[in-house]
Amino acid sequence: MPLKHSLVFIVDDDEDDRFMLWQAFQKNHPGCLLFTFSDGQEMLDHLTEYYDLPDLIVLDLNMPVMDGVTTLKRLKRSSRFSNIPTVLLGSPFETNTNLWCNDLAASTLLVKPSRYSDLVQLTNRLYPS
Repeated sequence: MPLKHSLVFIVDDDEDDRFMLWQAFQKNHPGCLLFTFSDGQEMLDHLTEYYDLPDLIVLDLNMPVMDGVTTLKRLKRSSRFSNIPTVLLGSPFETNTNLWCNDLAASTLLVKPSRYSDLVQLTNRLYPS
């Protein structure tokens, strides 16, 4: 059963990566409401003004302005946002960051797929039907 009325935030500085992840979620979960942001600060600003909290946040690990780890730290310091499931996506070289992600209570750190078909599979892992 596809997700219905679920809210997912996608945060990535790369416009192509944001779009591909958005498409992959739409393919697997057409009922999802998706918001995309180009950095952590933009997403946090939106969160403070938006009433509904997302069911999932997918954060790119390496972004300018505010990276994924800094964004995650700020989320976890807030009693309002600390329970939002958050997944960090990074390159294979960034997976050693997994130790800090566990300390910061990220749901997981995953390698960002380079192929669209792998990205579609990833969305099923993040939010199984």
